[in-house]
Amino acid sequence: MNLKSSWLNSLTRNKMGLMNTSQGKTIAKSYYFAAYGTAFIVLGLASAALGPMLPYLARQVNVSLSQVSFVFTAVSLGYLLGSAGGGYLLDRFKGHPMMLVSVLVSIIALFFIPLTSQLSLLLVILFVLGIGQGVLDVGGNTNLLWVYQSRVGPYMNALHFCFGAGAFLSPIILHYVMRWSGGQLTWPYWSLAFLTIPTIFGFVLLPSPKNQEIEETEKNSAHITNSGLIIGMIMLFFVYVGIENGFGGWIFTYVSETEITTETAASFINSIFWGAYTLGRLLAVPLTRKIKAAHLLLGNFFLAIIFLILIIIFPSNNLALWVGSAGLGLALSSVFPTLLVLGESRLRITGRITGLFFLGSSLGSMLIPMLLGQVFERFGSFHIITTLLILTFFGFGILIFVIFTSNNTKEKHRSQRNLR
Repeated sequence: MNLKSSWLNSLTRNKMGLMNTSQGKTIAKSYYFAAYGTAFIVLGLASAALGPMLPYLARQVNVSLSQVSFVFTAVSLGYLLGSAGGGYLLDRFKGHPMMLVSVLVSIIALFFIPLTSQLSLLLVILFVLGIGQGVLDVGGNTNLLWVYQSRVGPYMNALHFCFGAGAFLSPIILHYVMRWSGGQLTWPYWSLAFLTIPTIFGFVLLPSPKNQEIEETEKNSAHITNSGLIIGMIMLFFVYVGIENGFGGWIFTYVSETEITTETAASFINSIFWGAYTLGRLLAVPLTRKIKAAHLLLGNFFLAIIFLILIIIFPSNNLALWVGSAGLGLALSSVFPTLLVLGESRLRITGRITGLFFLGSSLGSMLIPMLLGQVFERFGSFHIITTLLILTFFGFGILIFVIFTSNNTKEKHRSQRNLR
């Protein structure tokens, strides 16, 4: 308690003494970014763990890969509930206590995953884990938007770089922990639970940020909600997250089951995808200062199409698989944070609207990996990549629709800002 009081007093002195300076604002906001960044590293670790652990989970509960693919659905259903409900509650309650509870729920779920031998119980535990991840994800993104507002672009990409760093490290950490533990699932998941503990401190010590635009939005009778734009954004989140989770979740199984290379190499191919994904988000931090969000997103989808085509043309070529996986990770890397930046520039971002965006993303992460599991079982591994390519073309078309639809909204939003 003394530590918390001392720390908060220090934060208060910084605010009181420096609040009117740019340096003071940066110092105050850096505490929040550190807390959310730590949480997103852990979120990346846990999110990327399901793909490499999929065959081991199937053996643990004694089911086929097609049946165990429903774990993606369980996590995503929980994520859907956590993100949609969390977004709604963020407009009514303080965010950090909610995020603290979500962290504690995630720790408990990670502890119990390796202790179950029944698929039904495993699905329940992963559903609970998804709820925790959904609240943490929507809370971190929304609170960061409220802290940095119109300057959020580089910080949003940096936040998601933290997620990518965790996702990149996850398959490598799990691979070596599995080897150290003799192939048992217990220690890989307990290691993730232990690594989640440090995220607790930021949410305990920091006061919850507030949405400074709520009162201005309520007073501004000229504010217009573009339903078509919101629906288009939800669809974009649906397609994008489905492609990301679909490739990241199935590439290990795709490579190992088709015996293109060894399981160890498959783990590293999985990691190279997340590694390039992480590098891309780091590169996007300065790029978002110079390139408009819409232009950056168009480039992302175009490159994703190119690298998926490369894998399809050379399905059994190791080099094409490595280059395609790395290229796709790089292409997809900045889509999610840049979509949030695009939304912030055209809409008043509330917890409810952010929750709707995350509703689309959770549906995508739930349905598309499950679809890929059925495609894998019925038509073969090659058609996983073909399905992802079709979805990427679809997403590219939706993006073009959103950009054209949002042009007028963008101008109105700018006009409202100029009046402030």
